[in-house]
Amino acid sequence: MDKNQQWQSLNKRLTSKFRAKTLLFGKGSLNSAVMLVSEYPNSEEAKKNKPLLGSHGKVVDKFLKNAGFTRRNIYITNAVKAVKNNGELPNPKEIKQFSQFLREEIKIIEPKVIIALGGISLRGLNVKLPLFNIRGRIIRFGTETLFATHHPSETAKNPKLQEEIEKDFSKLQTEIKNHLA
Repeated sequence: MDKNQQWQSLNKRLTSKFRAKTLLFGKGSLNSAVMLVSEYPNSEEAKKNKPLLGSHGKVVDKFLKNAGFTRRNIYITNAVKAVKNNGELPNPKEIKQFSQFLREEIKIIEPKVIIALGGISLRGLNVKLPLFNIRGRIIRFGTETLFATHHPSETAKNPKLQEEIEKDFSKLQTEIKNHLA
């Protein structure tokens, strides 16, 4: 099976397992060296079939542009594929249920660099360390390189995080260029 067939098969199994839920599947290049893992989709993102919309999506788009990427030449997914509404967060059971599918996505895409946005993304990746311990650092993650930072939506609650995210993205741009050279 080629990557596209594997990806379609994975999405069919997700749809079958989570029939009662609205899901948003990953988007972008199945051959990308960079995979960005966000936390979970909201209803607007699912409706438009596009992850990371709104102001936090603009932050990510700015980073991608500065690093020489677009949404088309990377792969963007969520740790939890089911839509969460009204500020509801995924519970540990949901994160665990979707983590097996996230691992399969990683096997299909075979990225060199995984960017985790937020703590839920880290838990979906089965990283046991809290975000504050590894934020802004490059760590080995199996055969991939993992880089974690705050999810841009956190700046709404704490505007000071905007500066940290910008510093992290700046550092990440350099690291991506080094790892993909």
